[in-house]
Amino acid sequence: MTSTTPRFAELHAPAHWRVVDFISDLHLQVGDSLTLQAWERYMAQTRADAVFILGDLFEVWVGDDGQQDEDEDARFERHCIEVLLSASGRCAVHFMHGNRDFLLGPACARAGGFTLLEDPTVLVLGEQRWLLTHGDALCLDDTEYLQFRTQVRTPAWQQAFLARPLAERRAIARGMRQQSEDRKRSGVAYADVDAPLARRWLASAAAPEL
Repeated sequence: MTSTTPRFAELHAPAHWRVVDFISDLHLQVGDSLTLQAWERYMAQTRADAVFILGDLFEVWVGDDGQQDEDEDARFERHCIEVLLSASGRCAVHFMHGNRDFLLGPACARAGGFTLLEDPTVLVLGEQRWLLTHGDALCLDDTEYLQFRTQVRTPAWQQAFLARPLAERRAIARGMRQQSEDRKRSGVAYADVDAPLARRWLASAAAPEL
């Protein structure tokens, strides 16, 4: 196992699971009512035994305490958590962090009735092994982003950021979103997933350690 091949967490599906759904990168946000409504319908109607949300369900998440405010963003977040809580009463809901909602924490998971997953995780379902990952850690050529990702996933950085006033965190998040949009409009190419690394991950996930 190389330094770029992580040690995978494993989740063994209960025997009664027959249908499993996967969703990711919905980037739910205030102002995008159509995506929100489509997601609400799906969560209310899915017949899956388990739903796996593989990152970036939200366009941005600046801390679980954001729901305690009374502004539009807080009301939106509370509503989304209520949708998750309702769905969790009918099926198992698992959530993996993405690059936009990595600050979603245990308090939110408890309120929404869902389980947080490590990235990556191997889902063992019947005789099959499925590698679940948001995928951003596989973009090796985007060294600037990977350095940022490493920094913001540390407990020290997160503790310092979450200690800032909520309004300041929201302002920082808006600034980062604007930078991302500006980069897209500039035509700068985004680094894609590193194929050899992805194959190593898949091979390692398919062959459990004895």
